[in-house]
Amino acid sequence: MPSSRPYRGVSGDERHEQRRRLLVEAALDCLHDEGLAGVSVRSVCARARLTPRYFYECFADLDDLLSTAVSTVTDEVATCAVTAARRAPDGTEAQVRAAIDAGYGVVAKDPRKATAMLVAGAGHEPLREHRHDLVSAFADLIIDSISVLNALGLAERRRARATALFVMGGSADVIEAVLSGRLRMSRSTLVDELTALWLGALGALTTAQPGTDRAVRG
Repeated sequence: MPSSRPYRGVSGDERHEQRRRLLVEAALDCLHDEGLAGVSVRSVCARARLTPRYFYECFADLDDLLSTAVSTVTDEVATCAVTAARRAPDGTEAQVRAAIDAGYGVVAKDPRKATAMLVAGAGHEPLREHRHDLVSAFADLIIDSISVLNALGLAERRRARATALFVMGGSADVIEAVLSGRLRMSRSTLVDELTALWLGALGALTTAQPGTDRAVRG
């Protein structure tokens, strides 16, 4: 357990959190510069200028650190997307477009974060399972952030979650293809295409609900 005694005015808990953040940043650097195969406790500690003792105070093992690094990125993506959706003008199209553009902007602007997302979608089993959990959580956030879905009943919300999981998984695959260079597409085109995909899926869910079809289009 890390010491809780203050040192130079900084508590033990604060120092622990600072070291944890340094290790996560170092992991993102190592993933981007060296690839998954080049990441080790030693390489991360060297980047963070910390000893392995501090590493194991913060993380159980390397997989724990990598999962935390990926979660840090996806949490930022989710926060930016949800915030943008809630600040967007009324209308599902504006909210969906704002969420997609803001979320994609996080990884588009920082190659390290893009790499972390790509690694999460690769063959590393712990991270692949972690990615599935994150996609589920993100789908739930999107449902809660799109105002038109609030008009749905319980059964329709279950359908909405299933649809969101399907579309979210496909959206993640498209984004990963663009980030990796396998699919050449500008940011604006990507946002347009994914917005249309989400609106189509949401429209199929809400047209049966009185008064919601106009909201999906608008």
